[in-house]
Amino acid sequence: MFRRARAAVVALAVALGCVTAVAVQSPPAHADATCSANVSVYGVLADGRLTYTAIDPDNGNIVHVITSSRSIGFTPKAMATLNGNTVLVTSTAGVLYRIDVITNATSLTFNDPIDLQHGWTHTLLTYDGHGHIYGTTSAGVLLQYLMSAQNGKPGPLQIGQRVEIGSGGFYLKTLAAAADDRLIATASDGQLISYAVTASGGYTRAQLDDAGWQSFANLVSPGGGLYYGKNPDGAMYWYEDADPADGRGTDITYHLDDPVASRGWTQILLSADPSTCTAKPPANPLRGKIVAAATGEVGTPEAQCDKYNEACDGGRLDWCAMFATWTWATAGVSGVPRSTFVARGLGKWGVDHNLFKWRSSSTHGSPKPGDWVIYGQPDGQVGGHVDVVTAVHPDGTLTVVGGNVSQQVSRRVIDPDTARSGANNDQPISGYVSPPGA
Repeated sequence: MFRRARAAVVALAVALGCVTAVAVQSPPAHADATCSANVSVYGVLADGRLTYTAIDPDNGNIVHVITSSRSIGFTPKAMATLNGNTVLVTSTAGVLYRIDVITNATSLTFNDPIDLQHGWTHTLLTYDGHGHIYGTTSAGVLLQYLMSAQNGKPGPLQIGQRVEIGSGGFYLKTLAAAADDRLIATASDGQLISYAVTASGGYTRAQLDDAGWQSFANLVSPGGGLYYGKNPDGAMYWYEDADPADGRGTDITYHLDDPVASRGWTQILLSADPSTCTAKPPANPLRGKIVAAATGEVGTPEAQCDKYNEACDGGRLDWCAMFATWTWATAGVSGVPRSTFVARGLGKWGVDHNLFKWRSSSTHGSPKPGDWVIYGQPDGQVGGHVDVVTAVHPDGTLTVVGGNVSQQVSRRVIDPDTARSGANNDQPISGYVSPPGA
């Protein structure tokens, strides 16, 4: 069951047919994407009915849900949305159908599916919004097809020029298009992977996260670095990648305490209109620089802690706060309290500068890579600890790097709900401090 941090929660349940979306309303989260409209997500239920959901890209809230009264008339296998009123769906018999939506306002109606081609036995399909359809096969092959219809409604001869992008290594659990010839995917072992396909038919693979994404049954993207993942239990979560083209996952924001819906997404297939959003250039790289600075120090022994502050004196003073402020200063953060040597003092500094984000006893909070994790109340007292967040995972766990941990700079994975640290290893996480200017 999903747990929320906000005191005021309004649950909006929209029931249409057998689709119930329990959406949680919240203030705008200010996505880094520029979107021309609400995010449009089409889906297919187990009984063959089509669904349509509109999501506000700024805050992840559902604004419209509707289900068709009729079935598409065949057993679906894979799905790719071409635009706001055109969807491609393959059947288990290998037939590629085009479905033209008539309306998705007060009702969801569509014309009879059009038989386009046969032999489409792909396990996954997606469309990048720029003329290329991608599909994977059971043999782990990634294929690319040209969709040449200018009106976005291809006929039988307007999908072709098949190109094999890669073979043997594309055993993926989910697949979506993040941008022009850029794919986002998850694997059954929990990896989040990005693929940039070149004009010559090659590709560059980047591992954005090494764990935590295995639970998703579906992953969709409208572009712009917005990702939506659906769990088998019907929960839908959303994520923001500040720069989907950089091949890094450290700049992904995880809205774990603010899902699109906590249950009700029962579709067996999902696909988003891929051309709704574009990514804004990242405003600054501070968070990535902080992560790089912290990660590069893993394994540094306590005897060398003077590099973080001369006051460390070879470890004669507790130096977790010295390390934390050093990472920010090294990354170029301005106004870092380098003379504050107490972890809970850094928390108080965050409170005083309106940079502290509280974690209530029932939630993970809203950490981002580059934040400080404060153990103990942010009151300036001794006995606490501070780590640097280097990754946020979909299951709510964090990868953190901290100084003065086992007499060195250590990296570990923690659960914010249960993690304890400090002089007596009994201080829970009170919250996080964001770097100014990030």
